Amino acid sequence: MSEQGRSGGRLFPLAAGLIIGAVEVVLAVAFAAVVFAGATPARLGDGIGLYLVAAALTLGFLAWRAGMRGVVGSVQDAAAAVLSLLALSTAFKAANIARICQAASVGRCEVPDVFLTVVAATLVVTLSCGAIFLLLGTFRLGNLVRFIPYPVVGGFLAGTGWLLFKGGIYIASGVELHLRTFDLLVSPVTLKRWVPALAFGVILLLAVRRVKKPLVIPIVLAIGLVLFAIGMLVTGSSIDAAQHGRWLLGPFESARLWQPWTLRAITGADWSAVLGQWAGILTAVFVATLAILFN
Repeated sequence: MSEQGRSGGRLFPLAAGLIIGAVEVVLAVAFAAVVFAGATPARLGDGIGLYLVAAALTLGFLAWRAGMRGVVGSVQDAAAAVLSLLALSTAFKAANIARICQAASVGRCEVPDVFLTVVAATLVVTLSCGAIFLLLGTFRLGNLVRFIPYPVVGGFLAGTGWLLFKGGIYIASGVELHLRTFDLLVSPVTLKRWVPALAFGVILLLAVRRVKKPLVIPIVLAIGLVLFAIGMLVTGSSIDAAQHGRWLLGPFESARLWQPWTLRAITGADWSAVLGQWAGILTAVFVATLAILFN
């Protein structure tokens, strides 16, 4: 083999890894925002760091164990959609317990950390999914997907898509998508925030449908980032102004991208609030199992 062929053989996997990694960063940040923006908005930066490390570990493990044939993997959108509901209900329950503790005038009462409680709930879902996926793979039960009827498949995809759509509108505008919030959603201040996000999503969808090339997603994302940067330069906006105007995520309380929140959640979470969400945990595990079977 020529030197040019050997160098090309090394460059192609490297380029593919960089492209997949860049897209995965965007996905991890987006899914972390969906899960943590509504439940613990003040700790969104910590949630993003948690998801980025999880995505890196996922892709690294797949690359290590894939073999020569290769395996395509990513963080799951369907699981993130259901985890956002679980995180919201867990945070609400933990916050109620914290308020009761603060209002108590007698006895010793430890106020639970809401963020660590949400992390603990996602930890339980993650370990449960890992155990079930291991059983499915060990006993080669992937063919179970044949027994799922089309209406269930269509409803599953439509339902998770709707949850992600609602989450995207909330992240862009700060207003939940409900009939009672319709006046706020169509106000001029809110429209200028979520309409560009919706337009970019439509452009990305059309590009993927019309251009059957693997680079279409990273190219569209890169164009969107460049156009946003140009828009900031033209309008004279600063990073701080963009963050406070809800054009960028943040500002974040912590300057560190990642801390061992999972380990801290073992001792710092309110496990009574976590166990009280057993129905939501089972639902998240079931949805993740369906998603892995469909993929």
